[in-house]
Amino acid sequence: MLVSAVIAVVLLIIFYWARRWLSLPVRNTLSLSYVLLGLLISALSIIAYVERMDQSYMLEDTPVLVAVAADLSLSMGAAPDPRSYGVIGTRLERAQSTLLPILEALDSSGASVMMSVTGFTASSETIMGWDSNLAQIREVIEYSMAPGLLTQPGSDLGLALQGVLPLFENLPEDFQQQESRKFLIVVTDGEQTLDRGEIETALADIRAKNVNIVALHVGLQDVPEGIPVYDSAGTFLGFRDIGGQFYSVPNTEIMTLIAGDDPGKGLYVRSENASAVEEISSFLGIRMSALSSSGPLYIVVVSALWGLSFAILLWFM
Repeated sequence: MLVSAVIAVVLLIIFYWARRWLSLPVRNTLSLSYVLLGLLISALSIIAYVERMDQSYMLEDTPVLVAVAADLSLSMGAAPDPRSYGVIGTRLERAQSTLLPILEALDSSGASVMMSVTGFTASSETIMGWDSNLAQIREVIEYSMAPGLLTQPGSDLGLALQGVLPLFENLPEDFQQQESRKFLIVVTDGEQTLDRGEIETALADIRAKNVNIVALHVGLQDVPEGIPVYDSAGTFLGFRDIGGQFYSVPNTEIMTLIAGDDPGKGLYVRSENASAVEEISSFLGIRMSALSSSGPLYIVVVSALWGLSFAILLWFM
């Protein structure tokens, strides 16, 4: 987005510089060219500064292990009626939009990071074991995870939590003999369609291994969401009937249980909150600069560049 704004400024400057160069007297042309050259240098300086400052760092210089356990049941494909609420993406897409900036921050921090990805429905399956290749982890999270990827229907959070235990019992060799910080990010709407299972037991086992848990909750609280159905032209037709129900209701109680009562060891955050990326990053020990892509100053800089583009356009109309 920032690059596109700078390109717009540069193209407008070049276009109107050439236009005025051909149509104005020499003295006016030179004066104008100096102004436009100054704007061009300013735009390029801003992009260079932002690229230099778009960094993150870890507060603690210790290796980090982050396991992501994502709900891939059909309810994660739920979304509100686009005719009333617009296209805001499915629950899983909203979760991905929260996870990906965090992944970028981990990558740019320069810390020693290993991640894994597990998917669950009524069963739990490791999609990618511990790996330090965060670019590949990103591809898995962005492109491989999808509702219905695992064929067994339903959702069992107790089984999902038990499914990540072996990951923390069999750490990568480089992490076995040294102190590390361990995190589990549970991504789900909290909807439990099967017997509850041993959630409390699994949570106790995970915390016994000094794993801090992020309960990343997706699902709008006061807006009905269902599995949307579209025709071949992309027109919304309604919601799909799944087991006699058209709407899926997120469960806050289970997600707060997963986060726990100790704010130092657990975090509950809703993906739809604007501060979700910042809250999770802070919990993981990441500090992002004000000019990072999710920071407010970044948005101000981009807006200023687009404003400069329109100002130049209006100036010459």
